[in-house]
Amino acid sequence: MHKKTVYLLLLLMFASSARGSDFATEVVYGPNMTTGPFEGAPYYDDPCSVLGKPTTEIRNLYFDTFSCSLVYPACYTDANGNKLVTTLGNGAAIVVKFDHAVADDPCNPYGIDFIVFGNSFFENGGFLEPGTNMEDYLLTNPTFVYEEPVIVSVSPDGNDWYEYSTWPYADTAFPTNAYAWDRENDCWGAELDWTRPVDPNLPVSDFDGLSAADAIELYDGSAGGTGFDLAESGFEWIRYVKVQSDYAGEIDGFADVAGCGDYQHPYPAGDINADCRVDHEDLEFLCRHWLAEINDLNDPAVIADIYEDDIVNFYDWALVADTWGQCSWECE
Repeated sequence: MHKKTVYLLLLLMFASSARGSDFATEVVYGPNMTTGPFEGAPYYDDPCSVLGKPTTEIRNLYFDTFSCSLVYPACYTDANGNKLVTTLGNGAAIVVKFDHAVADDPCNPYGIDFIVFGNSFFENGGFLEPGTNMEDYLLTNPTFVYEEPVIVSVSPDGNDWYEYSTWPYADTAFPTNAYAWDRENDCWGAELDWTRPVDPNLPVSDFDGLSAADAIELYDGSAGGTGFDLAESGFEWIRYVKVQSDYAGEIDGFADVAGCGDYQHPYPAGDINADCRVDHEDLEFLCRHWLAEINDLNDPAVIADIYEDDIVNFYDWALVADTWGQCSWECE
C-alpha cells in the first residue's frame, strides 16, 4: 500500500472516531437548563425522546405503521413502544449536548451547520393509509398546519448562549421526511440523509399543489428539518443546543450537518492541507515542498504528494490546478 494511502487512512480513522454521533446524545439537566412542563402525557412528556436519530417509523393508536413523512409527522410511538417526540409546555426548555464539537463550516451545504427536527407537516387532502401512493397524494396549501415555532439557542460550554430570536424557528420548515419515494414500485425507498439540510432559500410556495412524491424530490436527498448557521452566533463551534417554546411546539431530534473529510464527503483531490477547500494555502504548501522526494512516511512533504508517485512535482500541481476553488460542498 502506498505511503500516502496509509497516511490518509490513518487520518480518516482518527477523524471518524473523533466525530462521534451525528445526533445529540445527552439531555443536560441543571439550573435553568432543562425545565418542564412537558405536555401530552403519556406519549410526549419525556425530554429524552429528542436524543438519537429522528423518527423513521410510527405506530399509531390503531396499531398501523406509517413512515414518517412530510404529510404524516412524528407522533405516538415506534413499533417497540418508544416515545418519539417531546412537547414543550409553556416555558419549558430542553438542553441537549453533542459528543463532539459542531463546527461553523462555510463549506457545509448552504452554510448550514446543524438541523433541528420537529413534527410540522404539509397540509394535504384525502385519507392517508400506510400504503397510500405519494404520487397521487397532493399538498393543498403551501403553509404548514399547526406550525408551532420553537426558539433555538446554542452554546460552546453551556454558559455563554446565542439565541436565534427572530428566525429560523424549529418545528416549522421543513417537515421531516425519512425516506425517498420509489416511483417504480410505488412504495417507500431508501432512507434519506439526516445530516443534509434542505436548501433554506427554497420558497415554501414551491410546494403548493405538488404531489407528496414531487415535494420529497425538492428536498434533494435531505430528510428535512430546520437548518441553522453558526456564523450568525459568532461561535466557531458549539456542543449545546437549547429549545424552548410558548406554543407547545414539538421536538424530535438534532443532527450535525455532515462536513468534508467524513465518511460521506471526501476532501477535494487538490486539498493538500485538508481544510475542505483548494486554495492558496494548498499551493503554498506545494511550493514549499517542490521536488521533494518521499522516502519516509513521517516526511511532512508526504501530504503534498497527492499524485502518489513519491515526488512532489508537476503532477501534484496539476491536481491542485484542476480542482482550484473547489470545496467539499459549494462554499457560500
